[in-house]
Amino acid sequence: TNLHIAALPSLGLLGVTYIIARSGGLIGGARLGALFGKVSKNVRNYIGLGILSQAGVAIGLSLIVKQDFSGLGKVVEVTGISRITSGDQIGTIIITTVTATCIFFEIIGPILTKIALQKADEIHVEEEE
Repeated sequence: TNLHIAALPSLGLLGVTYIIARSGGLIGGARLGALFGKVSKNVRNYIGLGILSQAGVAIGLSLIVKQDFSGLGKVVEVTGISRITSGDQIGTIIITTVTATCIFFEIIGPILTKIALQKADEIHVEEEE
């Protein structure tokens, strides 16, 4: 199992859709949970931004999906002694999408967490003179 860097540009719409759907689900779920938990409006409005970072669990689950899909479907390519099925291709697309978006969220996640904490008035940043 490996990441196919050359496939990253082809993710385009799939990658963007995954980012939007995942972000919407996390932010909406966190907001709803905060609402049910009767958390202050300040925290409720920004808590979702603080949980966007992901990595290990998502990549681990994508590896399981790749393994489960392995060998499913029609053979689409035979190279040497290995045969690649449509299930293998789908698994590779899933791993590439999840890994690429993990990188995206690991870069912007901490930035958004800081912004969320500041806007929720949970931290105060002192400006240097």
